[in-house]
Amino acid sequence: MKRPGADTFDLFYGSLIERVNNSANGFGGLSEPEKLYYSVTLLINEVNNGGFDQYFFNSSGSYYRYAEKGLTLLGDTLVLELLHQAKEIVFPGVPVPVDTGARRRLLPVADPDAPDPEWVRKLDELDQRFYANPDDLSPRLEAFALEQGLVSKEENADD
Repeated sequence: MKRPGADTFDLFYGSLIERVNNSANGFGGLSEPEKLYYSVTLLINEVNNGGFDQYFFNSSGSYYRYAEKGLTLLGDTLVLELLHQAKEIVFPGVPVPVDTGARRRLLPVADPDAPDPEWVRKLDELDQRFYANPDDLSPRLEAFALEQGLVSKEENADD
């Protein structure tokens, strides 16, 4: 039974986090639609919290390919283009490493005592474009979750 006032989609995402972090199969145990939903939601949350730099630095960057695939499926060409541009700024010409340690070793590092390098300014510009995106991804993700049967219409009826 759902908690009164709880958002169905937040609860669903929370359940995915729990499964990824606390089950033997982790991310691999999710269905393909769940992987896409999880990865795109993680991208949105990380970029909204700390920008593309944070997205690639944290474990969230491990799901880059699934976020890319999810954005393509959802038809969000703007966010997909921003993601691609951010990737080329921090990982020019190479695939995004799935391993967090390997990814962090390849990430550029800004000198805190020097002016911001060009790559920092470019990522900041992409962050601002992401934040200003008039086409919020949330309704698309919610429609996707409903279409895929990840959440039921009945669960969402009272939200």
